[in-house]
Amino acid sequence: MTHNASAASRGAPSSAAYSPTTRAAVWGTAPEAPPDCSTVFRPRYRLNFELTLMWVKTCKRRNGIGWWCSETPQGSAATAFRAVSGEIIADAWGPGAEWAVEQLPALLGDSDDPSGFRPLDPVISELAEKLGVPRLSATGRWYEATATAAIFQRVVSADARASVARMGRLFGAEAPGDAPLPVFPKPEVALRLPDHDFHRAGVDRGRSRVIRTAAKHADRLERLEGVPAAEARQWLERLSGIGPWTAARATAVAAADADAVPVGDLHVPRMVTYALSGIDDGDDDSMLELLAPYAGHRCRVIRLLRAAEAGPKRHFPAPTRFDIAGI
Repeated sequence: MTHNASAASRGAPSSAAYSPTTRAAVWGTAPEAPPDCSTVFRPRYRLNFELTLMWVKTCKRRNGIGWWCSETPQGSAATAFRAVSGEIIADAWGPGAEWAVEQLPALLGDSDDPSGFRPLDPVISELAEKLGVPRLSATGRWYEATATAAIFQRVVSADARASVARMGRLFGAEAPGDAPLPVFPKPEVALRLPDHDFHRAGVDRGRSRVIRTAAKHADRLERLEGVPAAEARQWLERLSGIGPWTAARATAVAAADADAVPVGDLHVPRMVTYALSGIDDGDDDSMLELLAPYAGHRCRVIRLLRAAEAGPKRHFPAPTRFDIAGI
Protein backbone atom coordinates (compact mmCIF):
# COMPACT_ATOMS: atom_id res chain seq x y z
CA MET A 1 0.00 0.00 0.00
CA THR A 2 1.23 3.49 -0.77
CA HIS A 3 0.05 6.42 1.29
CA ASN A 4 0.65 10.10 0.60
CA ALA A 5 0.30 12.88 3.18
CA SER A 6 -2.42 15.27 2.07
CA ALA A 7 -2.72 18.17 4.51
CA ALA A 8 -1.82 21.46 2.82
CA SER A 9 0.31 22.47 5.82
CA ARG A 10 2.49 19.43 5.17
CA GLY A 11 3.58 20.58 1.75
CA ALA A 12 2.75 19.05 -1.59
CA PRO A 13 3.14 15.28 -1.37
CA SER A 14 4.39 13.17 -4.19
CA SER A 15 1.46 12.01 -6.28
CA ALA A 16 3.07 8.67 -7.11
CA ALA A 17 4.94 6.06 -5.13
CA TYR A 18 8.66 6.11 -5.66
CA SER A 19 9.83 3.06 -7.58
CA PRO A 20 11.93 0.13 -6.28
CA THR A 21 14.87 1.66 -8.13
CA THR A 22 14.37 4.97 -6.35
CA ARG A 23 13.86 3.15 -3.05
CA ALA A 24 17.20 1.38 -3.46
CA ALA A 25 18.87 4.74 -4.13
CA VAL A 26 17.28 6.26 -1.00
CA TRP A 27 18.13 3.47 1.43
CA GLY A 28 21.36 2.29 -0.20
CA THR A 29 19.85 -1.11 -0.94
CA ALA A 30 16.43 -2.45 -1.79
CA PRO A 31 14.76 -3.75 1.41
CA GLU A 32 13.97 -7.45 1.36
CA ALA A 33 10.37 -6.87 2.42
CA PRO A 34 8.38 -4.20 0.57
CA PRO A 35 6.87 -1.59 2.89
CA ASP A 36 3.23 -1.70 3.91
CA CYS A 37 3.00 2.10 3.54
CA SER A 38 5.14 4.81 2.02
CA THR A 39 4.98 8.59 1.89
CA VAL A 40 6.88 11.64 0.74
CA PHE A 41 6.62 14.57 3.15
CA ARG A 42 7.82 18.05 2.17
CA PRO A 43 8.29 20.19 5.29
CA ARG A 44 7.89 23.92 4.74
CA TYR A 45 10.32 24.72 7.52
CA ARG A 46 13.92 24.10 8.46
CA LEU A 47 14.00 20.64 10.00
CA ASN A 48 16.71 19.72 12.51
CA PHE A 49 16.30 16.05 13.43
CA GLU A 50 18.44 16.36 16.58
CA LEU A 51 16.38 19.19 18.03
CA THR A 52 13.00 17.77 17.04
CA LEU A 53 13.56 14.18 18.19
CA MET A 54 15.79 14.96 21.18
CA TRP A 55 13.62 13.32 23.88
CA VAL A 56 11.88 10.71 21.72
CA LYS A 57 13.22 7.40 23.03
CA THR A 58 11.34 5.31 20.48
CA CYS A 59 13.40 6.87 17.67
CA LYS A 60 16.95 6.19 16.56
CA ARG A 61 19.17 7.38 13.73
CA ARG A 62 21.59 5.03 12.04
CA ASN A 63 23.72 5.71 8.96
CA GLY A 64 21.69 8.81 8.14
CA ILE A 65 18.36 6.96 8.36
CA GLY A 66 15.84 7.73 11.09
CA TRP A 67 13.79 4.91 12.59
CA TRP A 68 10.63 5.20 14.67
CA CYS A 69 9.26 2.02 16.25
CA SER A 70 6.02 2.21 18.21
CA GLU A 71 2.90 0.39 19.30
CA THR A 72 0.24 2.34 17.46
CA PRO A 73 -3.54 2.06 17.97
CA GLN A 74 -3.51 -0.38 15.03
CA GLY A 75 -0.51 -2.45 16.17
CA SER A 76 3.25 -2.30 16.04
CA ALA A 77 4.95 -0.29 13.31
CA ALA A 78 8.47 0.49 12.20
CA THR A 79 9.02 3.60 10.10
CA ALA A 80 12.24 4.48 8.29
CA PHE A 81 12.69 8.04 7.06
CA ARG A 82 15.41 10.02 5.37
CA ALA A 83 15.88 13.55 4.06
CA VAL A 84 16.49 13.66 0.31
CA SER A 85 16.65 16.99 -1.56
CA GLY A 86 14.31 18.79 0.82
CA GLU A 87 11.86 15.90 1.05
CA ILE A 88 11.39 13.27 3.74
CA ILE A 89 11.09 9.83 2.15
CA ALA A 90 9.46 7.30 4.49
CA ASP A 91 8.61 3.61 4.43
CA ALA A 92 6.65 1.83 7.17
CA TRP A 93 6.08 -1.80 8.01
CA GLY A 94 3.70 -3.62 10.32
CA PRO A 95 0.00 -3.57 11.26
CA GLY A 96 0.30 0.05 12.41
CA ALA A 97 2.16 1.25 9.31
CA GLU A 98 -0.67 3.40 7.97
CA TRP A 99 -1.19 5.10 11.34
CA ALA A 100 2.55 5.74 11.65
CA VAL A 101 2.74 7.29 8.18
CA GLU A 102 -0.19 9.57 9.04
CA GLN A 103 1.62 10.62 12.22
CA LEU A 104 5.04 11.10 10.62
CA PRO A 105 4.66 14.84 9.85
CA ALA A 106 3.72 15.49 13.49
CA LEU A 107 6.65 13.33 14.61
CA LEU A 108 8.87 15.65 12.57
CA GLY A 109 7.43 18.84 14.03
CA ASP A 110 4.66 19.71 11.57
CA SER A 111 2.01 20.11 14.28
CA ASP A 112 4.21 22.45 16.32
CA ASP A 113 3.87 26.22 15.94
CA PRO A 114 7.01 28.22 16.85
CA SER A 115 5.73 31.49 15.37
CA GLY A 116 5.63 33.24 18.76
CA PHE A 117 9.22 32.38 19.63
CA ARG A 118 11.52 35.40 19.91
CA PRO A 119 15.23 34.99 20.77
CA LEU A 120 15.71 37.60 23.50
CA ASP A 121 19.29 36.75 24.45
CA PRO A 122 22.30 36.94 22.13
CA VAL A 123 23.25 33.34 22.87
CA ILE A 124 19.76 32.07 21.98
CA SER A 125 19.64 34.27 18.87
CA GLU A 126 22.98 32.88 17.70
CA LEU A 127 21.93 29.27 18.32
CA ALA A 128 18.57 29.73 16.61
CA GLU A 129 20.36 31.16 13.58
CA LYS A 130 22.87 28.31 13.54
CA LEU A 131 20.61 25.35 14.38
CA GLY A 132 17.18 26.67 13.45
CA VAL A 133 14.21 27.32 15.71
CA PRO A 134 13.37 23.95 17.26
CA ARG A 135 10.26 22.19 16.05
CA LEU A 136 9.04 19.68 18.63
CA SER A 137 7.95 16.15 17.89
CA ALA A 138 4.45 14.88 18.67
CA THR A 139 4.39 11.09 18.70
CA GLY A 140 0.76 10.89 19.85
CA ARG A 141 1.76 7.88 22.01
CA TRP A 142 1.18 8.97 25.59
CA TYR A 143 1.86 5.72 27.41
CA GLU A 144 5.18 5.19 25.64
CA ALA A 145 6.22 8.79 26.25
CA THR A 146 5.42 8.53 29.97
CA ALA A 147 6.89 5.07 30.53
CA THR A 148 10.15 5.81 28.71
CA ALA A 149 10.47 9.12 30.58
CA ALA A 150 10.09 7.17 33.84
CA ILE A 151 13.04 4.98 32.90
CA PHE A 152 15.22 8.10 32.71
CA GLN A 153 14.39 9.11 36.30
CA ARG A 154 17.46 9.44 38.55
CA VAL A 155 19.89 7.48 36.36
CA VAL A 156 22.63 8.17 33.83
CA SER A 157 21.18 8.72 30.36
CA ALA A 158 23.32 6.00 28.79
CA ASP A 159 21.97 3.45 31.27
CA ALA A 160 18.41 4.63 30.71
CA ARG A 161 18.75 4.32 26.92
CA ALA A 162 20.08 0.78 27.39
CA SER A 163 17.13 -0.06 29.64
CA VAL A 164 14.57 1.23 27.13
CA ALA A 165 16.18 -0.96 24.46
CA ARG A 166 16.29 -3.98 26.78
CA MET A 167 12.62 -3.56 27.67
CA GLY A 168 11.78 -3.73 23.99
CA ARG A 169 14.07 -6.64 23.16
CA LEU A 170 12.95 -8.72 26.14
CA PHE A 171 9.24 -7.92 26.33
CA GLY A 172 8.16 -5.91 23.28
CA ALA A 173 6.78 -7.04 19.95
CA GLU A 174 9.24 -7.94 17.22
CA ALA A 175 9.98 -4.83 15.22
CA PRO A 176 8.65 -5.09 11.66
CA GLY A 177 10.90 -4.33 8.71
CA ASP A 178 14.20 -5.37 10.33
CA ALA A 179 14.30 -2.13 12.32
CA PRO A 180 17.47 -1.51 14.39
CA LEU A 181 15.53 -0.84 17.59
CA PRO A 182 12.77 -2.81 19.32
CA VAL A 183 9.19 -1.86 20.05
CA PHE A 184 8.52 -0.80 23.65
CA PRO A 185 6.27 -3.29 25.50
CA LYS A 186 2.52 -2.83 25.52
CA PRO A 187 0.96 -1.64 28.81
CA GLU A 188 -0.74 -4.99 29.40
CA VAL A 189 2.67 -6.68 29.15
CA ALA A 190 4.28 -4.21 31.56
CA LEU A 191 1.52 -4.86 34.11
CA ARG A 192 2.32 -8.58 34.11
CA LEU A 193 6.08 -8.21 34.60
CA PRO A 194 7.43 -9.08 38.06
CA ASP A 195 10.23 -7.04 39.60
CA HIS A 196 12.94 -9.49 38.54
CA ASP A 197 11.96 -9.09 34.88
CA PHE A 198 12.28 -5.31 35.18
CA HIS A 199 15.68 -5.93 36.80
CA ARG A 200 16.73 -7.92 33.73
CA ALA A 201 16.16 -4.73 31.75
CA GLY A 202 18.10 -2.65 34.29
CA VAL A 203 15.00 -0.98 35.76
CA ASP A 204 14.81 -0.80 39.55
CA ARG A 205 11.70 -1.20 41.67
CA GLY A 206 11.00 2.52 42.01
CA ARG A 207 10.96 3.16 38.27
CA SER A 208 9.10 -0.06 37.53
CA ARG A 209 6.30 1.12 39.82
CA VAL A 210 5.96 4.28 37.74
CA ILE A 211 5.84 2.23 34.53
CA ARG A 212 3.13 0.03 36.04
CA THR A 213 1.19 3.12 37.07
CA ALA A 214 1.40 4.47 33.52
CA ALA A 215 0.36 1.07 32.17
CA LYS A 216 -2.59 0.87 34.55
CA HIS A 217 -3.83 4.25 33.29
CA ALA A 218 -2.76 3.74 29.66
CA ASP A 219 -6.25 4.18 28.21
CA ARG A 220 -6.71 7.44 30.11
CA LEU A 221 -3.25 8.59 29.08
CA GLU A 222 -4.06 8.16 25.39
CA ARG A 223 -7.16 10.31 25.89
CA LEU A 224 -4.87 13.22 26.76
CA GLU A 225 -4.41 13.68 23.02
CA GLY A 226 -5.75 17.15 22.19
CA VAL A 227 -5.82 18.27 25.84
CA PRO A 228 -3.92 21.55 26.44
CA ALA A 229 -0.36 20.70 27.42
CA ALA A 230 -0.45 22.49 30.79
CA GLU A 231 -3.60 20.60 31.72
CA ALA A 232 -2.06 17.32 30.59
CA ARG A 233 1.00 17.97 32.74
CA GLN A 234 -1.19 18.63 35.76
CA TRP A 235 -3.12 15.41 35.19
CA LEU A 236 0.08 13.38 34.85
CA GLU A 237 1.44 14.80 38.08
CA ARG A 238 -1.53 13.38 39.96
CA LEU A 239 -0.23 9.87 39.22
CA SER A 240 2.03 8.25 41.78
CA GLY A 241 5.72 8.64 40.97
CA ILE A 242 5.22 11.27 38.27
CA GLY A 243 6.43 14.75 39.11
CA PRO A 244 7.12 17.87 37.04
CA TRP A 245 10.25 16.37 35.44
CA THR A 246 8.57 13.22 34.11
CA ALA A 247 5.39 15.05 33.14
CA ALA A 248 7.35 17.63 31.14
CA ARG A 249 9.33 14.98 29.29
CA ALA A 250 6.14 13.08 28.48
CA THR A 251 4.11 16.02 27.18
CA ALA A 252 7.05 17.37 25.17
CA VAL A 253 7.32 14.03 23.35
CA ALA A 254 3.68 13.01 23.02
CA ALA A 255 2.23 16.43 22.25
CA ALA A 256 5.04 18.81 21.19
CA ASP A 257 4.67 20.74 24.46
CA ALA A 258 6.90 23.73 23.70
CA ASP A 259 6.66 25.05 27.26
CA ALA A 260 7.74 21.83 29.00
CA VAL A 261 10.49 22.44 31.57
CA PRO A 262 12.05 19.41 33.33
CA VAL A 263 12.15 20.88 36.82
CA GLY A 264 14.36 18.79 39.07
CA ASP A 265 16.87 17.81 36.40
CA LEU A 266 20.47 17.29 37.51
CA HIS A 267 22.02 19.31 34.67
CA VAL A 268 19.44 21.51 32.94
CA PRO A 269 19.10 24.23 35.65
CA ARG A 270 22.88 24.81 35.75
CA MET A 271 23.08 24.75 31.96
CA VAL A 272 20.31 27.32 31.46
CA THR A 273 21.52 29.58 34.27
CA TYR A 274 25.09 29.54 33.04
CA ALA A 275 24.18 30.13 29.39
CA LEU A 276 21.81 33.03 30.11
CA SER A 277 23.55 34.68 33.06
CA GLY A 278 27.10 33.35 33.36
CA ILE A 279 26.44 32.00 36.85
CA ASP A 280 27.58 28.39 37.12
CA ASP A 281 25.72 27.23 40.24
CA GLY A 282 22.16 27.65 39.01
CA ASP A 283 19.15 25.84 40.42
CA ASP A 284 15.51 25.40 39.43
CA ASP A 285 14.56 28.84 40.74
CA SER A 286 17.23 30.67 38.74
CA MET A 287 16.41 28.63 35.66
CA LEU A 288 12.70 29.41 35.86
CA GLU A 289 13.40 33.11 36.40
CA LEU A 290 15.66 33.30 33.35
CA LEU A 291 13.23 31.31 31.20
CA ALA A 292 10.21 33.41 32.22
CA PRO A 293 10.49 35.79 29.21
CA TYR A 294 10.22 32.72 26.97
CA ALA A 295 6.93 31.52 28.45
CA GLY A 296 5.19 29.28 25.97
CA HIS A 297 8.49 28.34 24.30
CA ARG A 298 10.78 27.41 27.20
CA CYS A 299 11.41 23.91 25.87
CA ARG A 300 12.78 25.39 22.65
CA VAL A 301 15.41 27.31 24.63
CA ILE A 302 16.37 24.21 26.58
CA ARG A 303 16.76 22.13 23.43
CA LEU A 304 18.93 24.74 21.74
CA LEU A 305 21.20 24.90 24.77
CA ARG A 306 21.35 21.11 25.10
CA ALA A 307 22.23 20.68 21.44
CA ALA A 308 25.00 23.26 21.81
CA GLU A 309 26.25 21.73 25.09
CA ALA A 310 26.12 25.23 26.51
CA GLY A 311 26.47 24.40 30.21
CA PRO A 312 29.46 24.99 32.49
CA LYS A 313 32.15 22.43 33.15
CA ARG A 314 31.04 19.92 35.73
CA HIS A 315 32.52 20.37 39.18
CA PHE A 316 30.98 17.29 40.74
CA PRO A 317 31.61 13.59 40.26
CA ALA A 318 29.60 11.70 37.67
CA PRO A 319 26.62 9.80 39.08
CA THR A 320 27.35 6.27 40.21
CA ARG A 321 26.47 3.71 37.57
CA PHE A 322 25.14 0.38 38.76
CA ASP A 323 23.61 -2.17 36.42
CA ILE A 324 21.03 -4.29 38.25
CA ALA A 325 20.34 -6.45 35.21
CA GLY A 326 22.49 -9.26 36.55
CA ILE A 327 20.91 -9.37 40.01
